[in-house]
Amino acid sequence: MPRFDDDHRTIVGYHGTGLAAALRLINRIDRFRPSEKDYDWLGRGIYFWEYAPRQALAFAATRQRQYQKKRNKTAYDHRRATEPLAVVACMVRLGFCLDLTEPENLEYVGDALAWYKEAMERANVPLPRNTRKYRKLDCAVFEYAYKLIEDSEPGAKVDTARGIDVPTDRAGRIWQGSWLSGDTHVQICVRNPASILGTWLHSPTELEVADVCEALQVARIGVGRDHPQGEGLAESDAVGPAD
Repeated sequence: MPRFDDDHRTIVGYHGTGLAAALRLINRIDRFRPSEKDYDWLGRGIYFWEYAPRQALAFAATRQRQYQKKRNKTAYDHRRATEPLAVVACMVRLGFCLDLTEPENLEYVGDALAWYKEAMERANVPLPRNTRKYRKLDCAVFEYAYKLIEDSEPGAKVDTARGIDVPTDRAGRIWQGSWLSGDTHVQICVRNPASILGTWLHSPTELEVADVCEALQVARIGVGRDHPQGEGLAESDAVGPAD
């Protein structure tokens, strides 16, 4: 069984996004929207970079470049490609945390993979695969592991997961042969939104009232057919390992 009890630690997590979404979050106009992608490496949830605001901003910039390269952009795509970037900071209480720095939890996830494979074989369903960018197998195994934990006893719930991503790309190593990589990072996957205790704007640090009003007005106009859920919801596309 995993080492899984109430972890009273709190950490500061950082989330990169557009300025409009960031302002709507800190002003409680909107809330974080959990990522539901089938390749989120720690499963579905709201992702944060632990104590790493620069990495959060760099990933948001990567996402912005992807919007810039899109063809046949919608109005929403165009704004995401050109708007100022921001980083939101959150105080996160880890609570019942599946912390993957604990050996027992790594062993449990390994067992979960074996059980998941058996279940898929019985159902005659092929296993999802991991690729360089998309961790579909990881996501499926973690979702399976969470379900096993939460089905094990009434009221059991995984609030957060915590994992260290060490890129395998040798080009990112700080020198040849080193295991140190410039992209190594700790990420938090928040599955229970109540674990987010507070939210504030980390950057940009200097905003005029006119800048805030303009960003919020642009976000309000952007809500529509191109993005029916409302842009102010901070997409968890500024999450997950980039490689």
